Amino acid sequence: MPRIAILGGSVVGSVTAMLFARSGWEVMLVDPALDEIVAPPTPLRPRAGAPHAVHAHGFMSRTLRELTTRLPDVRAALVTAGAPVVNPVAGLPPHLYDGGRSDDAELDTLRVRRVTLDRVIAGCVANEPGVTRIAERALGLLVDAGSPPRVSGLRLAAGALLADVVVDAGGRRSPVAGWLTEAGVVPEEQVDPCEARYYTRHYAVTGQQPMLNRGFAEVHDFPSLVQLIFLGDNATAMVAHAVHDDDRVLKSLRHPEAFAAAMGANEDLREWCEALEPITDVFALGAFDNRVRGLAADGRPLVLGVHLVGDALTTTNPTRGRGISMGLAAAGRLHDLVAGERLDHVEATLAYDVWCRCVLDVYYREAAASDAVVSRRLRAALLGSAVPGNAPNIELPEDHPITAAELERASGEDPDLVRVVIRATMLLDDERRVASPEVCRRVREVLEQAAVPPPAGAVPSGGLHDRERLVALLAPHA
Repeated sequence: MPRIAILGGSVVGSVTAMLFARSGWEVMLVDPALDEIVAPPTPLRPRAGAPHAVHAHGFMSRTLRELTTRLPDVRAALVTAGAPVVNPVAGLPPHLYDGGRSDDAELDTLRVRRVTLDRVIAGCVANEPGVTRIAERALGLLVDAGSPPRVSGLRLAAGALLADVVVDAGGRRSPVAGWLTEAGVVPEEQVDPCEARYYTRHYAVTGQQPMLNRGFAEVHDFPSLVQLIFLGDNATAMVAHAVHDDDRVLKSLRHPEAFAAAMGANEDLREWCEALEPITDVFALGAFDNRVRGLAADGRPLVLGVHLVGDALTTTNPTRGRGISMGLAAAGRLHDLVAGERLDHVEATLAYDVWCRCVLDVYYREAAASDAVVSRRLRAALLGSAVPGNAPNIELPEDHPITAAELERASGEDPDLVRVVIRATMLLDDERRVASPEVCRRVREVLEQAAVPPPAGAVPSGGLHDRERLVALLAPHA
């Protein structure tokens, strides 16, 4: 029986463990915080190594697709735990909903807090035959010399843990990249800086729930901050403020009174404020950079026997809410490449690298581009400089016949195009149909038939749009 050692027992690591166990592998899941993941602390607090777990999360349709197609019992357990399944198309205007489509159910999403997702999946993997849970901290990799070298297991305090394959699901702070570097293997790495800091608070929805203004979330953009609301399981919601990491004034949002004052100053959140009752303190999450890594270069593997998934592979700031979906997609693809009847380490490493570069990297670049624009806009408000334009939500080739802006405009007029855009946004378009000639032709047709859009209105002023008023509002809570 082949053996796999997985470092990291959070969502992506646990899903990876269950996928391989159900394919007949002996699975060793290593994480010192396994018990804390299964039983989150009361009151809720950040978990060491995963401070983002208590913050606002939105889960793309790809998350639910991966669970539905690969682990349907886990999906059922989440629904039983109070996580409703909702469809973003259902909230579209009538002319875009257009009676619905037969494949709209593929766009279903899951409304769940990250802490609930962690707890339910950790409970499932704890009862999974074939998975041995090791609540210890790994001390290093076992690396066999060669060209390229091969990882043959993990070093634990009790001794060597041998494995045919090692998977790094240890998150953005995983030590594996450092261990590889010490062994003479330097992973490929791209870093895109982020400057946004997040403040999040959890609420019970006790009154009449207002409609979300973006279908999937409630989003309000102001020069100095972005306000977001995501709905969770069991009639809960998460409210987040994103601000520039250097904005000393807005760091007062870590105080509950300042957090509530900023919410109350947004007239468009009045109904939400009446419906929400806080159930936690305010959690702060400092800025962390977007990063993507790889273990192959120039068509050759740098190392064999080890693979990256989740934030160890691709870390994206929460701006686009893609982390879990990208992690589960990578875990599923890795399983499909490795868990077959014949394990060829070179073939699996290169095939996984190609998939990451052709599929996952596109989703990463879209997230990093949006994050860069948000960071620049928040910095511009802080420094009083010009505000940059918005990044396109969809990446298209540079020589493409249409622009992303034209695609987005046309999707607001056409029920089929809006579904194409939603699929791409929700990480369900690995084949990039969004960039196909068929979609290009339809965009041109729609734009030719559509009325000329009205000119952009004046830049809003007053309230949270006014930096001086915002500073005065928060001054008593500094």
